[in-house]
Amino acid sequence: MNFNKIFGIAIIALVLMVASVLPASAHGDVNMAIDEVIEHAEELVEMSATIHDQTMLIADDEGLDDDLRAAGESIHLSSHDIEHIGAHIKEHAEELKVLAADPEANEEEIMIALGEINEHADEALELIDSKDADLQKMLSDAPESHQQYAADIKNSVTEAGSIADHIKTHAAEVEEDLGFAEAVVLEGDAGIHVTAMEGIANDMLDDSTTILLETKCLVKDESLDQQWRDYAKQVHLASHTTEHASKEILEDIDELKTLAAEPAANEAAVKAKIGEINDHAQVVMDELLAQNEAVHKILELEVPYLTHASASHDAVHKVEYEAKQLQKKSEKLEAALYPAAAPEAVAAEPSEVSTEAEGNSTPGFGFPIAIAGILGAICLFRRK
Repeated sequence: MNFNKIFGIAIIALVLMVASVLPASAHGDVNMAIDEVIEHAEELVEMSATIHDQTMLIADDEGLDDDLRAAGESIHLSSHDIEHIGAHIKEHAEELKVLAADPEANEEEIMIALGEINEHADEALELIDSKDADLQKMLSDAPESHQQYAADIKNSVTEAGSIADHIKTHAAEVEEDLGFAEAVVLEGDAGIHVTAMEGIANDMLDDSTTILLETKCLVKDESLDQQWRDYAKQVHLASHTTEHASKEILEDIDELKTLAAEPAANEAAVKAKIGEINDHAQVVMDELLAQNEAVHKILELEVPYLTHASASHDAVHKVEYEAKQLQKKSEKLEAALYPAAAPEAVAAEPSEVSTEAEGNSTPGFGFPIAIAGILGAICLFRRK
């Protein structure tokens, strides 16, 4: 066998190897994302059981005010819906895992399954949002003996919302990994600003997670005095708000990309969406500003607690800065999409300058010119 044949066989083998590795890698990413959906669906079911048991401590206590018990009962009943939602999402995700083995043949069924998952996750988020008034009722009206129960219910419901958000994120990853998601790319300055906004929003989400995890270390540490744990808890709860706002902003940016692809036709919608992004960013800044005392109070802790306190403090200020930058970038995006009409340049009227003024405009040059003239004459005379 000559060298050319050996070389040809080697090239073919290399091509086949690469062709086999890439699809496997992509398929592996899809399965990982689907597994995340299944795991979060199971967490949603578990969280519904937690909410169910926690709310009974208020709903079934006959010694409490009737309105307070009614608020607890309302959230208690919603836990059953959250349980069913989690079970349905898991069912569709398991179906999705089978379909994803052959995405080309099952594209339509895959998109239906993803649609069902997103619809159920949205249903959970809407249900959780609808219970905000009941949660506030419990937090404000629960007697001291039941304050911890009310706070625990609030945290559990908030966590359920976060889980539903994660499910939507991983469902989008499945669609993207399978190549079904159509990416919208904006050109020019608008594209630069949108990309920057997306990066900032992702940073906000990451930093919000840092705040959540670092403060959780302090909140759960029973060796700390309760006052320090309370301060940490204030900041911890604020991280849920910033995390949720960051995810809302990322969703708004995705919608904005599509709308801004045709800025003239969608001007009102584009500006409204930019307004929503700015509003979410403002919510983040207002929430963190409200926790300013607690953020700085925990810095008085000593090592090893100070490590978590410092990390939380730094992340809070990073998120504040990122929210401000997001608003600035959104202003630049709007200006790039809808530049204001440039004002017409007004020609300046020529100023009236007298001949006398022009003649005296370069004082002091007459004498050197005269000397130069004399020297030139002398040189000419000597040459002759």
